[in-house]
Amino acid sequence: MKTDWDEYYRSPFPATRFTRRITSGLILGMLRRALGEDPTGGTIAEIGGANSCFLHAVIAGLRPREYHIIDNNALGLARTSPPSGTSTRVLLHHADVLSLGFDLQVDCVFSIGLIEHFDVEATRRAVRTHFDILKPGGIALISFPTPTLLYRVLRFAAESTNMWMFPDERPLGLDEVTAAASEHGTLLDHRLNWQIGFTQRMVVFHKPAKPLKGASGTD
Repeated sequence: MKTDWDEYYRSPFPATRFTRRITSGLILGMLRRALGEDPTGGTIAEIGGANSCFLHAVIAGLRPREYHIIDNNALGLARTSPPSGTSTRVLLHHADVLSLGFDLQVDCVFSIGLIEHFDVEATRRAVRTHFDILKPGGIALISFPTPTLLYRVLRFAAESTNMWMFPDERPLGLDEVTAAASEHGTLLDHRLNWQIGFTQRMVVFHKPAKPLKGASGTD
């Protein structure tokens, strides 16, 4: 059973209203450390970012030249609201993370709550897409739920009360994600976000100037 993303965008999962500020702060902190002293003026892509709840915070905090949002949900893209009074150019792309179908190269790419909605092989392909659109020397941040006891208890409670909206969500272990991403980059940082309840891991990778030995662009 797949997540009904149209329903999600019409009526978001209640917990997200309380967790966005915490997650936004962690995203900005980890990206600032990875990008260096002056991260402004670059290009950023958010994959799975329709109706992004991080768009305003990231633009305010990093002041990119361009901010690309990639998502395959038309309703969510239509509800995306770029901030006013900024020079950042916001571009929307209606595309699937597993088969983008267009060329893009950015300095930084991130996704929050995306790669866990696929099986093992498709998750690996989704991770690879982050690096496919990343310039050599660029930074990728990927966040995903992880099956701590706290996560399992809260999910059970949400499912028991018919509040859970993500039937295809597959909480991931750190090893699975780092194994997939390490084919294309080097791990710089990782963190476990307990504060939001439905615990999320965040990993930050650096894409080297030259492909890693043994890395493959094919399935």
